[in-house]
Amino acid sequence: MGGGEIIASFLDEQAIDEFVISVAPVFIGEGMPLIARRPRHVPLELLSIERFEDGLVQLHYGVQNAQS
Repeated sequence: MGGGEIIASFLDEQAIDEFVISVAPVFIGEGMPLIARRPRHVPLELLSIERFEDGLVQLHYGVQNAQS
């Protein structure tokens, strides 16, 4: 079970309450999905944004409520 599968499993059990996602200013072509593909709807609320001098941006999201 890889990272995306683990995150998906925790989301399915409503065991994640926030995400901190870092965005680097580089296109890498193909990448690995953050979360395994499954039917789900997870509303997020943007809590904060932090911007760094090297161009990296960190997004902090809270998971709003139970999944549909």
